[in-house]
Amino acid sequence: MRTVVIVSPDKPDIYFANQLAKMLNVVGIVVENQTPERDSSSLVRKAMKYASTPVQFFQKVLDVLDRRFIEPRQPYNDTENSLDFGEEGRVLLVGEGVEVLHTQGVNAINDPKYQTWIRNLYPDVIAVCGASILKADTLSISKYGVLNLHGGLSQFYRGLFTTEWAIHNREPECVGATVHFVAEGVDDGDVIYQGRPDIEEGDHPNSLCEKVARLGVQMMVRAVSDIEQSRYQATKLDARGRLYLNNMFDVKVKRATWQRIRGGVISDYLADKATRDQRITAALINEFSEMRDLEQAAASAEHSRETG
Repeated sequence: MRTVVIVSPDKPDIYFANQLAKMLNVVGIVVENQTPERDSSSLVRKAMKYASTPVQFFQKVLDVLDRRFIEPRQPYNDTENSLDFGEEGRVLLVGEGVEVLHTQGVNAINDPKYQTWIRNLYPDVIAVCGASILKADTLSISKYGVLNLHGGLSQFYRGLFTTEWAIHNREPECVGATVHFVAEGVDDGDVIYQGRPDIEEGDHPNSLCEKVARLGVQMMVRAVSDIEQSRYQATKLDARGRLYLNNMFDVKVKRATWQRIRGGVISDYLADKATRDQRITAALINEFSEMRDLEQAAASAEHSRETG
């Protein structure tokens, strides 16, 4: 099953690409740099720009001071709390025969020249994680469509930073992942698998993001293998969770999320886990069991590599 992977440069996404390259017949990887170009003008010029708006200028000064003196002291910047997949989360470690493309700009992946690059790899399926919203022309390139790993349970949380938002909203039970076909909406295509990681005392947003990413890799590998062997089940997502956009998760929300950890949000959940899990397990679609399916997924992946 010829697979093209599309990811962002974020650590979990690079890890996702590296794992799929080891476990599936990946023929190409696209790394999208969606970060807008930064203002490279001098500090004096930037100050002059805000001179006529003293309120904005004062806020900018406060922001600079915050980044310099307060941000480094936040718990999410502590080494022991870091989100780290090792080298596999920093750089692509792919062998010969895997083409790599880097794009620059939000939604640049939909540019015809990049669509042609993907099309020339003749993918059977495209697997994405952290990618831009794909347009219809891009979605139609591969034979079996596009699969997305969404780092949340779509009937509860859609969009970005969904693990963090679940903690912020005091709903650790909603932490999970969804593998679904990509439609033209956001995280609302037909679902192949959903799964939830084990949550333990001492977990925090970064450790949970790592657990979700590792679980999501296994789910995606299994989904691709199921499609290859014509045994997959895709179920319509009837209930759509709240959509969280990138700019909603600002510094204030991020710090409040970590304060929830210090306030015992994980302990509170674990103390009443059975009851709080009931509504989640009842709503799960095609629940994935990592331990039960891991061996079968590995066998299917080996078959995929051998048959190409």
